[in-house]
Amino acid sequence: MGRGAVLVAVAYAGLLLLGALGLRALEGTPAPPRHPGTPNASQWDLATAILFATTLLTTVGYGPVAPLSAAGKAFCMAYAVVGVPITMVVLTAAVRRLTGPLVERPRLYLQGRWGYSRHGAARVHFVFLVGVTSGVLVLLPATGFYVLEPTWTYLDAVYFCVISLCTIGLGDLVPAEQPGQALRQLYQVAVSMYLLLGLTGVLLLTQTFYHLAELHGVTGITGGIFSSEEGAEEGAGLLEGTREGEKPARGGGSING
Repeated sequence: MGRGAVLVAVAYAGLLLLGALGLRALEGTPAPPRHPGTPNASQWDLATAILFATTLLTTVGYGPVAPLSAAGKAFCMAYAVVGVPITMVVLTAAVRRLTGPLVERPRLYLQGRWGYSRHGAARVHFVFLVGVTSGVLVLLPATGFYVLEPTWTYLDAVYFCVISLCTIGLGDLVPAEQPGQALRQLYQVAVSMYLLLGLTGVLLLTQTFYHLAELHGVTGITGGIFSSEEGAEEGAGLLEGTREGEKPARGGGSING
């Protein structure tokens, strides 16, 4: 990991911590006993505030904890307006840096070692990436949630993972809300990390699907993280700078910049 990537990661962690500390300061008084269907199920300890800040910036937004004071709501709005675009930029930059080792190199390996065509390598790689993503970001974490949440079935846990990584966040299932859970604060921080890593994986999968569609001529219909494979090679641009000049268009023409 380059120095620029480390600095971005540290800066983003600071952004999360800033939001958590601000929310805790504004909403940190003990919450009244919870009634079904009302927010502020938990006291605003630091771990709760970190998880809330993460769900806010990733637009997951479960909703069992929410600011109640006018100052807290104002802070939440300002924090979201600034933090959500920053989160999208950071996650996109992370995906671009992962494209080389996780997308381009495996495809080249399939072409060189196993003799796949460019299209065939892209298809095989995408199927493999879907399987790995499903296992690492859904099935495996769901097993952990199933063990840690005594009231959840395994289907509930899988449902929670999929809904969260799609940034839907219905709020009907929320982890670390059972009274007396062991290491609850550590659990909440771990869920925050899972959301950030999981969304990075989903973005990588989405970008890979876009490239696959592009290779098969499905272009100009939907946008993607990259406009072309050459764009993927420039992916580290947010952290390392970008190249200037004209790029050849897919049809063989040129795009005048």
